[in-house]
Amino acid sequence: MYKYGFQNYFEANFTAFYPEVMKSGHWINVYLTFEYSKDTMLPADLTDPSALVVFDLEGEVQDFIVHDEGVDSEYKFTETEKKRLLDFITQQNLI
Repeated sequence: MYKYGFQNYFEANFTAFYPEVMKSGHWINVYLTFEYSKDTMLPADLTDPSALVVFDLEGEVQDFIVHDEGVDSEYKFTETEKKRLLDFITQQNLI
């Protein structure tokens, strides 16, 4: 993850995911809380990260959003993290 402007860059090593899927209008929202390895060092201004992955009704990804304490944060996922999130969602047939 990284903060806008590529500040506080780090790669989270996810070890477990806990999904919740909600359909709303034209969107499928997949909320993911997760655990990460002990070697993942969170920056001080990111206390409880989670993910919202937004899909359209055809199953195409529209956005990856980093939440902190349940709300949008200034952080973004790296391409590697996005791939891991999407791989989990696909493997679990969540959408």
